[in-house]
Amino acid sequence: MNQFSTNKWLKNQYLKEANLYEEKADLAAKAIDQAIAGVDESLGYSDFAKAVATILKNEYGAHNFNPFMEVLHSELGIKEEISDYEMVVYKVEGITADTDEGGPDEPFEMEVKLESSLSADEVKDAIRDAARKEQGKLYKLDYKKA
Repeated sequence: MNQFSTNKWLKNQYLKEANLYEEKADLAAKAIDQAIAGVDESLGYSDFAKAVATILKNEYGAHNFNPFMEVLHSELGIKEEISDYEMVVYKVEGITADTDEGGPDEPFEMEVKLESSLSADEVKDAIRDAARKEQGKLYKLDYKKA
């Protein structure tokens, strides 16, 4: 765990009071905007959406699609909920790997909810990523639709 920094906390408080403090999301938005300007000042919404989808798939994983869309809808003021009928629940069973010897360690069970439009390879990758994130190193992994 990181140690608390009084200096950093005070600096952030002063910046907030002076309306100069920027949240991570604001800083990321500025960086994305600058990157887009470096590619094409008039980048269309379709290309922008495709770029965001590529980043979401490659860097965040399919298990984060639904939470991402919930935050996006909230930030845009869209009242429509992400419906469960577009989602598939997978029951996942596996065994974690012993970190010292690499062999089997502890069995686990979990559920993963994914978009129904994912390909078989995307489902496999998303389930593996979600299991690794929650359980750590894996020895064995099986899944099926719940």
